[in-house]
Amino acid sequence: MKHCLVLIAILVTCATAVAQDITTLEKIGPVVSLTRAEQSVTLNCQDNSQVRLTILAPDLIRVRASFTKSIPARDHSWAIAKTDWTTPRWNLQESSDQITITTDELEVTIRRSPLLIEFRDARTHQLLNGDERPMSYDAKGLLNGLLFDPKAGMFVAASKKLGFDEHFYGLGEKAARLDKRRLSFINWNSDTPGYTEGKDPIYQTIPFYIGLQRGIAYGIFFDNSYRSYFNFGRTSQQRAWFGAEGGEMNYYFFYGPSIKKILGRYADLTGHMPLPPKWALGNQQSRWSYYPDTMVEEVVNEYRQRDLPLDVIYLDIDYMHGYRVFTFDKERFPNPKALTDKLARQGVKVVTIVDPGVKHPTDKTERYHAFDEGLEKNFFQRRRNGDLFVPRVWPGDSVFVDYTMPEARRWWGDLHRFYTDHGIAGIWNDMNEPSDFIDQTGKNQLDVVSYDEGEKTTHAKNRNTFALLMARATYEGLERLQPDRRPYVITRAAYAGIQRYSTMWTGDTNSTWEALALNIPMFTSLGLSGEPFVGSDIGGFIGRGNGELLVRSYQVGFLAPFCRNHKENDGYDQEPWRFGKHYEDIIRRYLNLRYELLPYLYTTLEEAHRTGVPPFRPLLLNYQNDQSTYNLDDQFMVGEDLLLAPVMKPDVTSRRVYLPAGTWYDYWTHKQYSGGSVITADAPLDVVPMYVRGGAIIPTGPALKYVGEKPVDPITFTIFPDERGSASTTLYEDDGLSPAYKRGVFRRTALNVRRGPGGFVVRVAAPQGSYNPGPRKFSFVMKSDKRTPSVVTIADESRAHEVELRQP
Repeated sequence: MKHCLVLIAILVTCATAVAQDITTLEKIGPVVSLTRAEQSVTLNCQDNSQVRLTILAPDLIRVRASFTKSIPARDHSWAIAKTDWTTPRWNLQESSDQITITTDELEVTIRRSPLLIEFRDARTHQLLNGDERPMSYDAKGLLNGLLFDPKAGMFVAASKKLGFDEHFYGLGEKAARLDKRRLSFINWNSDTPGYTEGKDPIYQTIPFYIGLQRGIAYGIFFDNSYRSYFNFGRTSQQRAWFGAEGGEMNYYFFYGPSIKKILGRYADLTGHMPLPPKWALGNQQSRWSYYPDTMVEEVVNEYRQRDLPLDVIYLDIDYMHGYRVFTFDKERFPNPKALTDKLARQGVKVVTIVDPGVKHPTDKTERYHAFDEGLEKNFFQRRRNGDLFVPRVWPGDSVFVDYTMPEARRWWGDLHRFYTDHGIAGIWNDMNEPSDFIDQTGKNQLDVVSYDEGEKTTHAKNRNTFALLMARATYEGLERLQPDRRPYVITRAAYAGIQRYSTMWTGDTNSTWEALALNIPMFTSLGLSGEPFVGSDIGGFIGRGNGELLVRSYQVGFLAPFCRNHKENDGYDQEPWRFGKHYEDIIRRYLNLRYELLPYLYTTLEEAHRTGVPPFRPLLLNYQNDQSTYNLDDQFMVGEDLLLAPVMKPDVTSRRVYLPAGTWYDYWTHKQYSGGSVITADAPLDVVPMYVRGGAIIPTGPALKYVGEKPVDPITFTIFPDERGSASTTLYEDDGLSPAYKRGVFRRTALNVRRGPGGFVVRVAAPQGSYNPGPRKFSFVMKSDKRTPSVVTIADESRAHEVELRQP
């Protein structure tokens, strides 16, 4: 039987590969002429196709192709945030057989016949990425059997040369390992509870990947919202290709050579993540569902009585009246504002789930304001024949808002006054693939027409952007309703650009060791795809875990940006205390450490906002030239300085850890190690192997029950000098609640350490920005694994000064 199953799997894989054979597609015609504009070159082809290369920046080129016809004047994408690029310096050269575009960083060579595009380093002329065959289109409908909706468009594809040692990263949320080489993927937002490694597609579509070869990186963002395909050499030794079931061949080429630079430019293009409220970095607790209100209070009281830190508790779908969004069940939650006020006095915020399905009343006499208003304003999705589209989700018969309509987005956002008036602090968008109990493939929505900026397009184009626009409507509504507060939105589904509006989590995972092992590659891949604020359901959502699994889950998640324990309604309870004191004490230790490290975590989060570089990182992001990191996906780093190697298997009390070049310190013992080697680390249940980079200074604060409980005083700077006796860091601070940081109301303090005559000298630079944190103290600590630590505590003088610290 096993052999039969294997044979079936092989046959299915082969059939899928044949169905996606892009070599049968029509190739774009040779170049016959070109037109130069201020910022672009348009190529006119023999088959009446057009290709336009737009030079947006020295390291960013857009390639846009229209097959057998001119490029349309309409040029719109929900993903793109920046369109007003300053024209960089560039040159154009022509010869009889090729065209060359040169910027300060890139050399783009276009062969005329066949039309092939190559990207090279402008200085070294080294090939970065090149077409393996001309861009192609399905003129004869050969792949129509593969398409979700053959009437919506034709298959388009680009094929790239596959490097012998080329690695592929990113592509958003995939249940796969870090390096995507030899794998293939489909992007089609899908409700996939209980997914396991290899399940594809799942909830999100981020058609952006990074290629890395010989330490040099490039990026490609294929901005096409139709169902798309990426094949990184799975079915060919020659090519890596990407394509979509409609729309344009429209991609952006990014040149590094560093991955961090690419992530910064991607953030420039698709939008930088705004800072969430600082309390979003606090510990969060959820389940489907806590009700009535007294149970919510009891959970919070347990946290407080057990001295476990907590900032947020969630209300899942059962808080509503019959699953109607923008309502509360009056029996379960008779006074929501009194509940949120009471919890606020304990330092706890409330976040409510808001699904896209608006109840369609079967009783025509029933008055439900969200449905009545949306119907009257014609804001709901309709089928091509004009009928309302009526899917089935939690409320039963429902309707979905057409979020492509600007008026509908504003209306939806304004409806959230219901929540803000009740003291709700954040909104959780779920079921927004969009899920439909009638048919999860989307076929029930095949003929649903969306406004789409007046284009009136169908589900084939709009499914993957549905969640992005719902999150946008929610975020912008909260911004209008509470302009002095940062919105907090969390989403399950997404498209590129989602970081402008929402944080995210990895959906309905299993309570298994295999699911836990996927956390690190999934979080790091999301970070390499422009989504910095990520996390999972700690402990897993589906199935029954145990104390060991829960502890090891916290040891992965306690330093992820999003730290939330969440469980299904019929699953065994998994709050931190459920498996006994032994496990609870260990979990408390790591939650307390998270809060102590908040100054460091918040600084790395601001870096993500400013630069696009995520807090939760694969080692290759910090050590791009170290080939030992290229497929290392059971370790991670937080920022530049902390390296963690969690245990993700049962009954394991030690593990091998790779430390990159340099000096490293064991976080717990301060023992020093020389990097560039593999060590064996002890990892009993209460210990996660954790190391600090030599040259780092780690800022920490006092233990807290919740963010804002008391002033962060003192701030302790623990110094871990490198082999030269040097160390440095930057501390970022602001009020943690308002958008004033965008106007310069923040404080950034740089610290440097050097070896001095009697020990070390700490130089504190004059702070930047206008935020005033109030009086507090700075403590400088240098520890040793063999001697008493050296500690100096002084008042923060808000000016440049130096402090002497003796050798411990």
